[in-house]
Amino acid sequence: MTSGTSRGPEDESTSPASPGPPWPADQDPADRVSHAGHVDRVRRGYLLVSGLDYFADMLLTVTSVLLLQSLGMGSGAVFALIAAVWIVEGVSEIPTGVLADLLGRRTSVAISFVLRAVGYSVLFFSGSVYIAAAGVLLSALGGTFASGALEAWAVDETGAKDPSGLDRLFAQGKIAENAGLVLGTLTGAALGTLDLALPQIVAGLTCALAAVLSLRLMTGRPDPDRPPAAPGRREAFAPRLRESFGEVMTGTRLTLRGDKVLIALILAAALLWLFRGIPGVQWTVVYEGLVGGNLLVLGAMRSVGSLLEIPLLGWTLSLQKRRASARRTVIVTASTAGALALVCAAAVKEPALSIVCYVCFSTAFGLCMPGVRAAMNERIDSGHRATVLSVASLFNSLFTGGGLILTGLAVGDLGSTALAWPLAAAGFGVAGLWVASLAVRPGTAPTTTSTTGSTGPQEVRAP
Repeated sequence: MTSGTSRGPEDESTSPASPGPPWPADQDPADRVSHAGHVDRVRRGYLLVSGLDYFADMLLTVTSVLLLQSLGMGSGAVFALIAAVWIVEGVSEIPTGVLADLLGRRTSVAISFVLRAVGYSVLFFSGSVYIAAAGVLLSALGGTFASGALEAWAVDETGAKDPSGLDRLFAQGKIAENAGLVLGTLTGAALGTLDLALPQIVAGLTCALAAVLSLRLMTGRPDPDRPPAAPGRREAFAPRLRESFGEVMTGTRLTLRGDKVLIALILAAALLWLFRGIPGVQWTVVYEGLVGGNLLVLGAMRSVGSLLEIPLLGWTLSLQKRRASARRTVIVTASTAGALALVCAAAVKEPALSIVCYVCFSTAFGLCMPGVRAAMNERIDSGHRATVLSVASLFNSLFTGGGLILTGLAVGDLGSTALAWPLAAAGFGVAGLWVASLAVRPGTAPTTTSTTGSTGPQEVRAP
């Protein structure tokens, strides 16, 4: 994969309409057609699973904090629980990333949906704050099994040597995520008007469906470098896991050590997540009173920003075809506008204007993400992609969890924005500028690491 992130002209041998690495001149046309069909299937599977993933999670976005409050949690306890979610995700990222590289990304994603199905269902059937907290933490653990694995599968299967192809993939993926987000948010808000716990069971059922679909859709092309296993012979899992863990961690350490820009990009992206997370905890409580407690209005408010992202992401795709510096331009513009919007959301007294400003802030964060994800993937070799992406998620989780704990200590009331939101706005703007400067930095191209032997298959064939 090409790690250089300069947005120059595409390689002449790569057609803009054909994502993936350039094909040799003597490549059999039938193989090209087969590859193109495989890429289309992978892309469709990635978009569908991503959409369901977000649909399930966003069913809870309007009701989750309100449900916790209804169970008796105070402001500090809510901040602490959500911080614990981020920390659980952080400490679980590396082990689950190794499992994804060892067992296959498809299996890891299916495990993620199964664990979340159980965790969300526990929340529905429980009236106890302690059992509810356990369900939240189990769902957080489940999320780490898909973190990096789904993305790594899509990048490896569609081809990672075309930077513009990665930007297209992640922009389309963001559109699919937003579609799931909007449908999930509105559905969850409607269900919440009947019962605050009702969205939880629907989220659990959605995750169960997504687990089945991921096993069916996340197929992979066979690896010609990997000899077929002898019939009836299976290497013991525990020794293979220990050996693979050591090998993957060594490779990941070398990948990070050899690319200081990648390390800085991971840290800068983690700061973006931190400053997005602070208002993300408070917004339902802040605006519930302003909209008269109407959950459907809150759901619509959360959905508008994601709907706006869809045409804006389409515009960024067309911009990328015309301008070499499109990625940097999008991130700088979005992060600056988002920071200003969040300051206005905290400062203005007019409820309608404050809501509009917050919507603009949430939209800006979404516009930054495709470029950030593409920049990271350009710098990671295939063999350790899921694990390195899990390292990035680990930093996202630890930074956000730690930041939320400090915010919870400083903010006595979930509805108070006077201190937290202006600080979050300043940090978001600075982090966005840092990310933008790193996202276009060229670097040494990583070599593709073989995944034969003890590392096990990267993908598992469909049954």
